[in-house]
Amino acid sequence: MEGICGYMNLEFELGSQQECKGHAVLYFRDSNNQDEIWATYIVLLPITVEVSKYVPPFLMNQISDFGANDLSAFAFPPSPEKIESREYIDVIANIRSDDILYGGFFDSSDIQSSMILVNEAVQKYADFYDREVIFPDSIQNVKNSDDSQLDVNSVLYEFMSTNDKLSELTKMIGRLRFAIEGKEKSLAEEAENDIESLSRHLPREYEVSKMTNAAKLSDIVGTKLTSLWLKRCFHLTQQEFSEIVQVDEEIKKLESHKNSI
Repeated sequence: MEGICGYMNLEFELGSQQECKGHAVLYFRDSNNQDEIWATYIVLLPITVEVSKYVPPFLMNQISDFGANDLSAFAFPPSPEKIESREYIDVIANIRSDDILYGGFFDSSDIQSSMILVNEAVQKYADFYDREVIFPDSIQNVKNSDDSQLDVNSVLYEFMSTNDKLSELTKMIGRLRFAIEGKEKSLAEEAENDIESLSRHLPREYEVSKMTNAAKLSDIVGTKLTSLWLKRCFHLTQQEFSEIVQVDEEIKKLESHKNSI
């Protein structure tokens, strides 16, 4: 684990200071009961928010102390809430590709101190993001990167919900299957490139490459495997973990059958 110096003993348990994701699960243990896990969620917005633009004039005096960055980095809930287990954090963070931060012990009965502690963690996390991720040459590096990473679709994917991305993925997989069955090599390559581009915007746990390989099989097993991999993605999105286990078992059986032929 990678510690962060300062008053607060904040540690990366997943992710690193050098590659902050900009979104993280922050958790603590209750000093009154060390078996209890309490957590909040940190978000660093990629766009600076000018709060005053969105507040009615009669409320301006109440937000006069707000700066332009006050809503660009925040945690919600502002004070940690109790969750079921430490393992739950691992599952959620891996599905969402979050960083996991450990803040040490805190007193769950002292809400005000808890909020101060969370705010300090947000500022530290934001500092690392600014220093390590948003570095001075970042724009030039983007300009010099491969043009395929800057296409319109790639930008659109950033603003899509996971469900919308999966809907697009379903269409692309259908195009790939159609091209494979029709022996249209160029169309198949185009569909596969589109799938690869979209896959960069989905968590690794969605196993898009395995789904693509299944879609390229021009037989009934390939059809069933492709359907199962897609189903698994939607279960992941809905956090339906028992269903995921069942789908994984079906995939394993089909793949074993395929390999035995």
